[in-house]
Amino acid sequence: SAFLFLCPQSYRDGSAGATYVIKQEDDGTRVTDWVPMLPDDPELDTFPQKSKQVHQRSDEFGHMLDLLTTIDQGRSIDNLCQTGMDLLQFKDKLDLDRVAAMGHSFGGSTSLVSLYRNPRLKCAVILDGWMFPLDTEMFPHISQPILFVNGETYQSPKSIERMNKLIGVEGVDRKMITIKGTAHLNQTDFAFFLGKFFGTRLQIRGVLDPVVAIDINNEASLAFLVKHLDIPGSDYNTDVLDG
Repeated sequence: SAFLFLCPQSYRDGSAGATYVIKQEDDGTRVTDWVPMLPDDPELDTFPQKSKQVHQRSDEFGHMLDLLTTIDQGRSIDNLCQTGMDLLQFKDKLDLDRVAAMGHSFGGSTSLVSLYRNPRLKCAVILDGWMFPLDTEMFPHISQPILFVNGETYQSPKSIERMNKLIGVEGVDRKMITIKGTAHLNQTDFAFFLGKFFGTRLQIRGVLDPVVAIDINNEASLAFLVKHLDIPGSDYNTDVLDG
């Protein structure tokens, strides 16, 4: 057995600098539809736009789970990317009873909305999640375990307050850990692009060695996923979850 990691986000919500969607016309031809970026208006409240985007992302997450169910059942799907991969090889091979959400920044808020909207998800790992786009009224309706893994410099007091609202639920395993000496992008590949001198000044990484930072991040995430997905025969370091 192994983990299958999938990224459902195509950024068609207008949050990326440039992206496109492949569509099929009635005559069967494929066209590329470019999606422009939606700029923020500094004079307007951006919450409605960001909230709409995070819910669109969650819709795409749910659609991905539906596609995985179709693939596991051995039914065909239209793959406009034409990768040539034989999806029938995955028939009866996907364990869709052990599915979790995991995301960084905007992907973290997407994962939380997906927990709220999709009971098929057993738990979530939120990597320095961006809490701004979330409507706190959904929080009491989220029942699954959650692990927050934060960098030291990104989260505001208001964001931590929102996380604590989710953590303070009796009887549900929810934790928050902060990796000292790390910045927001330490949980991405960007932290490895520059050395300490330029990386810390551009706030791409913190003072902690990015290899050490990503190892702690991975150990904590895997330990939490293995625990709550009930993966048999897996032995991961759970001590990191206790600090």
